[in-house]
Amino acid sequence: MALPTFTPTHPNQALGAGDELALAIEQFTGVVEGTIERKSKAAPFVMVRPVRGTTTITNEGIGESTLQVVTAGNTPDGTSTNQANRINLTVDTLVLARTNIGLLESFQKNYDFQAEVGREHGKKIAKFYDGAFFIQAAKAAALGTSAYGALPGHLGGTTVTLAAAGDATDPAALYSALSDLFAQMEEKDVDPATDDVMVALRPKPFYALLDAEQIVNGEYITSRGTKIEGVKMLKAFGVPVVSSNNVPNTNVVGHFLSNARNSNAYDGDFTKLVAVAFAPNALLAGETIALTPAVWYSEEKKTWFVDAHLAFGVTPNRAEYAGRIVLP
Repeated sequence: MALPTFTPTHPNQALGAGDELALAIEQFTGVVEGTIERKSKAAPFVMVRPVRGTTTITNEGIGESTLQVVTAGNTPDGTSTNQANRINLTVDTLVLARTNIGLLESFQKNYDFQAEVGREHGKKIAKFYDGAFFIQAAKAAALGTSAYGALPGHLGGTTVTLAAAGDATDPAALYSALSDLFAQMEEKDVDPATDDVMVALRPKPFYALLDAEQIVNGEYITSRGTKIEGVKMLKAFGVPVVSSNNVPNTNVVGHFLSNARNSNAYDGDFTKLVAVAFAPNALLAGETIALTPAVWYSEEKKTWFVDAHLAFGVTPNRAEYAGRIVLP
């Protein structure tokens, strides 16, 4: 005896005919953004400008003003402040994280695999994002002169060299180096406490300071009024400090954002870098495409795609707002 036939309902079929997945839409998980917000150390501190309708943004630097003495009976002449120069930042690279999941396999996991993939994408993008910012902050600190050239009042970055390699994890030596670094930055009219300077260290130097009780928990309010809670602070200086594996300590070659157009701007030898300190003014950062996650299905490929992409760039701006501590 033949089994009875029946007509199934396909909820994603348009008007009961054609493609059975025609009405299926992309899934927007939001997991990637949540993860990068939690994992990125640089994002809360650095302002990123939109780059839309163009590929390039510019900053213009103007030389400092000149004072003069007014003599009775003489009309004071104006002093020239028209010395200027500019820097530019071009955003020309789209960075993508993508995972493909076969249709059948997507039904055979006993947990939300797509959400977990989204979290992994977020972690990887956060590491990439922070690494790019720390690279450019270190490069700003290494500049001997301003990124704007020989403009009056514009200076280079600050470098403090440790006396010995072991000083990188010696809290007393590291504290002394940070004190020296901030003192030199203040001599360039940069106030680390009020100019939103942050310090980024790799974990071993960070925990050396933490164990020596030089780092405390605190609440930090930036000069733009942004409140950052639960931040670690350098106790004696009132400056936020973060621990990050993304502070470069290798010879970086072939960075995704490096190309001939920017003279491989993100490559460099950072093997001696111990710490980098920088304020938002130290960098010019822009993004054309903000972090955009999506989960979508291809009927042709019978595959789910978990995506996250973004397009951004960063370059040194005011080098005097950046400093670094390096090994001898």
